[in-house]
Amino acid sequence: MRVSLNFLVRITGMLVLAYLGARIGRALARPVPNETEQLAIRLLMLAGAGLGLLTTPRWTIEPVERALRYLRGIPIVELSAIVFGALLGLLLALLLAVPLGYLPPPFGQYLPIVVACTLGYTGAVLFSHRRAEVGEWLQSTRRPPVLLPQTQAEPPPPMRRFLLDTSAIIDGRIADVCKTGFVDGVLLVPRFVLNELQTLADSADELRRGKGRRGLEMLNAMQKKGLPPVEIANVDVEGVQQVDDKLIVLARQYHCPIITNDFNLARVAELQGVSILSLNQLADAMRPPVVPGQDILITIRDVGREREQGISFLDDGTMIVVEDARRLVGQTVAATVTRIYQTQTGRIVFAHRRDEEAGVTGQEPAASRQGSGVRGEGPANQAWRPGDRETSQETARKTDNSEPAP
Repeated sequence: MRVSLNFLVRITGMLVLAYLGARIGRALARPVPNETEQLAIRLLMLAGAGLGLLTTPRWTIEPVERALRYLRGIPIVELSAIVFGALLGLLLALLLAVPLGYLPPPFGQYLPIVVACTLGYTGAVLFSHRRAEVGEWLQSTRRPPVLLPQTQAEPPPPMRRFLLDTSAIIDGRIADVCKTGFVDGVLLVPRFVLNELQTLADSADELRRGKGRRGLEMLNAMQKKGLPPVEIANVDVEGVQQVDDKLIVLARQYHCPIITNDFNLARVAELQGVSILSLNQLADAMRPPVVPGQDILITIRDVGREREQGISFLDDGTMIVVEDARRLVGQTVAATVTRIYQTQTGRIVFAHRRDEEAGVTGQEPAASRQGSGVRGEGPANQAWRPGDRETSQETARKTDNSEPAP
């Protein structure tokens, strides 16, 4: 059982005043009190006990609480000045107490106490009113510290924030993009986007339910990894019903872009001056310049080392290995892309000639430039053969060490 301070103070006051009442009663009674005087002593003791029980907090706890509240409201500078002034006054009173103690009684007994109280109060009041001047005087007396020159570290810039749309979360590619480190900042998921995902996950339609659950699982996995950090923003936009409109309003307030796959949201946001990061546009930008089955016109620049291969290059430097084109160096040929081999340093495109359709010419057609591809209906992709990987690597090494034909 916890005993409160108020209860302890009341009990202590009751005992103290009861003892004082009994002492007063015995002092007023005769040395051997009779029954009436004994009854009066008991009544005084009970009166003191009751008075102490009822009134002790009034003259003990409440004054202390008022003093603490007053001290809390005093600024620390003023409080320091008051304490410093009072200490100086008491120090001066201590020096005066020795000569004042030699005065005849009762001056020698009470005058040092009066002088100490007066000087302490005067010093506290004086320093409280002159705290600004005293502070300046103390600062002027201090010697400036000798500081060694050092470079001050600049505070790190605040992390950039990105708003995630429901479509980007359901798509799932944002997790792979974040793993590469291209998104450097905090991914914000507003509460209304999370509610939309939950609504999809609880839908009766199997397709919509699968999308919602996939989005929630993807978001949970990204939040556990923490790179980049994913935060759930407990914010909402009053007076706006549509999720897309809420995202636009939040993006304008936070000055951050929106990551989305929604074409209509992207167009509306751009009209209102909001930046959009589209995963579909990113995928289009990262798409290879050619795809298997595409027909291209290329100029053979060098010879390969295996199976009568010829070497050509796209505009971005991607190497093309053309089968049966060893003897066609310097000529423009029509070829069909069969496969694309991805390496750590880039891509290698494999193709075969289409002499039966385009023919071999000694000059480049005017309608197409070197390395440009024309989409068309090509034959089926050629199957992978056992030595193609080694052939591509050897061809790449030979091409790096050789000088391309002009």
